[in-house]
Amino acid sequence: VALGRYWMEHPTFEGGNAILASYSEFEVDASNEAFFSPTLAAMERLQIMNFGIRLIESPYPNVKKLIADLACTAPNMAEWMSSQLDQRLRCAAQLYVAWEQAPLASNQIELSKTGVDHAGVPRIELHWKKSPLERRTVLEGLRLFGTTMAQKNLGRVRIDDWISNGGDCPTNEETAGHHHMGGTRMGTDVSKSVVDANCKVHGMDNLYVGGSSVFCTSGQCNPTTTITALACRLGEHLGKVIAV
Repeated sequence: VALGRYWMEHPTFEGGNAILASYSEFEVDASNEAFFSPTLAAMERLQIMNFGIRLIESPYPNVKKLIADLACTAPNMAEWMSSQLDQRLRCAAQLYVAWEQAPLASNQIELSKTGVDHAGVPRIELHWKKSPLERRTVLEGLRLFGTTMAQKNLGRVRIDDWISNGGDCPTNEETAGHHHMGGTRMGTDVSKSVVDANCKVHGMDNLYVGGSSVFCTSGQCNPTTTITALACRLGEHLGKVIAV
């Protein structure tokens, strides 16, 4: 049964930091944040999924702290950065990374068989794990970003140890983007999906589902625009098949 399965999120964590030549080199949004994502060719070459990196400018004093930290772990980079402070590199930034999650049947949301709330309604149980492909995606994605920054002489990137060393994800951070996707997956195989191409539940004549729960894959972008587009598409379809 596919109901509740293929549940996805956008894992979101601080992935490192950077010393930049100038933050003004980047196009930023209304929040003064720059955003980067890979090309399809890069994803195919590295055999990774999609990801997005937010670049958030840090105050100048943080540059000195970053160099001091690097002096113990990466002395050559710290020495290079120190030498550049009197030249071009005067800006520090934090890197936040969010990435696509593979649709796995083992990741699922279901009603608890034992736990209930104060009203006697079964509580929700979430079974959610990150796959080796996702871990490789975030590591190779940050490496690609760092290499690109260095090649273009825009700065240098330091990847957090938990990513470089394959450690556990931090438990005191954002964790995810609050983008719940999957669970009523769209598809043609009734054993692996819940709704058809028109968001109609398989085997039902008058039950439709709209929202990010029908997503087959998650990509790395915020899902709201796609949710809105699906809702408009479903409304148009219902207008044709249901007599008013």
